[in-house]
Amino acid sequence: MIADARLSRFCIRDFFSKWKFTARYHLTASDAESLPLRELLAMGSAEGREAFDALWLGYSETFGAQLLRETIAATYDKQTADNTLCFAGVEEGIYISMHALLERGDHAIVIAPNYRAAETVPQSLCAVSRMPLDPSIASSFILRNRSCPG
Repeated sequence: MIADARLSRFCIRDFFSKWKFTARYHLTASDAESLPLRELLAMGSAEGREAFDALWLGYSETFGAQLLRETIAATYDKQTADNTLCFAGVEEGIYISMHALLERGDHAIVIAPNYRAAETVPQSLCAVSRMPLDPSIASSFILRNRSCPG
């Protein structure tokens, strides 16, 4: 347990909160273009629409819906639903995995640029160095074993 952990401010989220829905043209989206639900459902089968009509919107199973975990596990040769976890978004997955892998005294190296939580969550647990996606800087980092700029 880390009672004194503090995550740094997520400045890009603050920026998008202010500008994403007021800008005339949004050129930095990392998500798919939105569309009305009726158009999305029209792309599916009658069976899919029927399943959606019966969809329960309450809390799901703790580790994710059984059918979803089975479907995900089936995409791997040697995986089962029992070894598959589903999260409501990337933040939960990053948080859980970093807390399972890292502890005080560790040193994490994170690729940059990144999804901000991939850096701030480890920073709440241990020392962090950024590894830029610039091959010339990355090779220098590896050879000298020191922190990256930025």
